[in-house]
Amino acid sequence: MIELVMPSLTRYPLNSVHVEMRGYFMLIELRLILLVIIVALFIFFISMLRKKKLDLKYCLVWLIALFGVALFCAFPAWLDSLSDLLGIGVPVNTLFLVCIAFLTFICISLTIVVSRLSERLRKLTQNIAILECENERNDTRVESETRNEEEK
Repeated sequence: MIELVMPSLTRYPLNSVHVEMRGYFMLIELRLILLVIIVALFIFFISMLRKKKLDLKYCLVWLIALFGVALFCAFPAWLDSLSDLLGIGVPVNTLFLVCIAFLTFICISLTIVVSRLSERLRKLTQNIAILECENERNDTRVESETRNEEEK
């Protein structure tokens, strides 16, 4: 079995606080930077929602994802527990698995939306063509009626 070597503490500044996760260290500074990025993204999505540039149903998925990432960032031991539950040896691999699953979900849901919109566009195009045809028929009928009235 391959044994993972724990990084030496001399690589980190002495004033840094670390959180140990199964022999891996996560700097408090890194966690704070990630939390600031998450808050900035949260504000961005809320502003897009307020400006009506993003629908609630799409924005909600991203907000839930940001909340989940914030939880894993604030409590990195939960990622450890999830890794143990899934039988994955390294917590980072669990994080990659969760991200891949999330992005796959997003791709599938957007594919469904595009398919529905494509079908709706096809029906609308057909309806417009039918209405234009009826409009042309009515125009020719009105023209023929006006010619008949002028001839009388």
